[in-house]
Amino acid sequence: MLDDNGDFIGKPPYSPVEFPPFGTNVMGESLVYNILAGAKYTIIFVLIVCLFRFLISSGLALIYAFYIHKFRNLVQRVVEITYIIPPVIIVFFLLAPMLWFFQEDSFRFMFLLVLVLIGIGTPPLTLLIGDEIKGELHKDYIKIAKLQGVSNFYIFKKHIWRNIKPRIGIFFIQNNIQLLLLLIHLGVLGIFIGGSRKIDITEERSAFFSITNEWGGLIGSSYQEFLHHPWIVMSPLFSFMILIILLKIVLAGIEESTKLK
Repeated sequence: MLDDNGDFIGKPPYSPVEFPPFGTNVMGESLVYNILAGAKYTIIFVLIVCLFRFLISSGLALIYAFYIHKFRNLVQRVVEITYIIPPVIIVFFLLAPMLWFFQEDSFRFMFLLVLVLIGIGTPPLTLLIGDEIKGELHKDYIKIAKLQGVSNFYIFKKHIWRNIKPRIGIFFIQNNIQLLLLLIHLGVLGIFIGGSRKIDITEERSAFFSITNEWGGLIGSSYQEFLHHPWIVMSPLFSFMILIILLKIVLAGIEESTKLK
């Protein structure tokens, strides 16, 4: 950084006082710009993953609830085994080796990350939605409709979906929050949306930075700086916190409206 006379007065990272409002990272890049640039990748990525999870899970849940009566216990046990292993561990061991192959191809790595996150989130969500459908199937008016020969598709469309729709909305918001928290953990482990790029900070020091500037990557690429330059980590972490709080407010509103009904 130079003063008005062109004299050298400091080097990055600059604090929020020196470079308001959030300061800069070790490369001298504005954190405000990086957070705004990465917001679209973070938010759109989470929405896409959750949307595909719910589309796939809803279809599988219909099969689970209506057709595979003999294998329900087996499916439940298999899926419950996956609960033992934290999702962040599964994603890390699947994708960490791929970082070297897709380091220069951010789109392919992002696509691979989407597939893995959809894959690990679909089975438990299928059981969750399937159990909601099963609960509705035990109601008397559904049993009467089935005795009258009404098709399963019609029963789901006209009766079950109307009743479980608010709960599906709750599950969707909860899934978004869980995925945002997972992105923070993955960022610390070096798994960034779109991959990473290696940048030489000094002649002796280099670091990996997120190609897309997504928020998990901003945290993961700079968490070592927390003790000396905390604003570099706190800015994207604060952004995550604000987004999660907003989702919690929406979730509380949906839950309250469901109770009133």
